[in-house]
Amino acid sequence: MRTFIEYAIRSHFHLAFFCFVYVYGLYQSNTYSWAYALMFSLGIMGIYNFHRLWKYQTKDLPDYIFYWVSKNKSSLLFIAITSSFATLFLYLKYFGHLNNIHLPTCVAVILSFLYVYRLRSYNLREVPYLKIFLVFVIWFFLLHYLPYLIFNTFINPIEGALLLFAILIPSDMKDVTYDPKDMRTIPQLIGIKRSLTLIQIIVISGLLYSLIVPSMNTYIWLTGFSYLFTLTLFYKKFNPQYFFTWIDLGFFIVGLSLLWHSF
Repeated sequence: MRTFIEYAIRSHFHLAFFCFVYVYGLYQSNTYSWAYALMFSLGIMGIYNFHRLWKYQTKDLPDYIFYWVSKNKSSLLFIAITSSFATLFLYLKYFGHLNNIHLPTCVAVILSFLYVYRLRSYNLREVPYLKIFLVFVIWFFLLHYLPYLIFNTFINPIEGALLLFAILIPSDMKDVTYDPKDMRTIPQLIGIKRSLTLIQIIVISGLLYSLIVPSMNTYIWLTGFSYLFTLTLFYKKFNPQYFFTWIDLGFFIVGLSLLWHSF
């Protein structure tokens, strides 16, 4: 069981599943919201596993991840290829007729490719100060702006942005000792303790915004932000290499609450 959970985490299955529930919860009232949520989650499986395999080839992985990938690279390649083709199929079948989404989608895909592929000395993730902001922009585009272009609805963008940024920081915390120092990630600049404080500030901002600007989903966002805040208080109780998975669970909690609220 432990081996299965480790595989699910390191192959990004857990993140894909959490995000499927989150995206479907956000856009459930729209036709083909299930297709967009599935496309998004399969896209995670495809792109993130291709990223990992590319970094394996270029030896840009921590030793323990490099060793794990060396044992599982065939299955990761299978997941990456099949997930990518399934993502493309869903995109063309359900959203291919929407001409206004193709250019921004292509830009997002190219940025995701350049995130790991080096041009001269750097890939985009290694440009100082850029990593988390680039990931944030791509994810916000896919979670909120692209659905706006498709479904003509802009659902909780402020709450979604704050939740997203808070969830992204722990991934850099996990990599703080492995990322090159000149990347200047947030944990490298301010340390782990202050990174936790920053997460707390972000989620408190989310709590206050949800209270000041109430909506029919206010209590759901309060639940999600409260969950993240509570996790930061018990950071030392977790294995630092897996703290981010508990943070990622915030997507699932919010998404499941949105689905439950609709019944």
